[in-house]
Amino acid sequence: MSAVAVEREQRTYPITVKVVSMGTGITQYVADTSVSLGQLLEQLAVPAQADVRVNGATVAKTYELANADEVVIVPKIRGGRRLRRAGLLVGMGITRIL
Repeated sequence: MSAVAVEREQRTYPITVKVVSMGTGITQYVADTSVSLGQLLEQLAVPAQADVRVNGATVAKTYELANADEVVIVPKIRGGRRLRRAGLLVGMGITRIL
């Protein structure tokens, strides 16, 4: 039997996972059964383009969450659009005369 199989057999439930969502806040997620990262993200309606880490590492969506895991969700940031008004270029924090 592999070490991973032994570790999964020894897991106890419920598990509590800390979910840190940048811009939204921190919550505790409690599961009575095995739950994968993908299932958690689906339940929380996290956009597919968000950057997600578990305990600081990028893992597959099939990763089975364990008690005391920390999931960090960082939404993609948009920006860089430039606006032209009265001969000024405003965008990306830069203003200059054309």
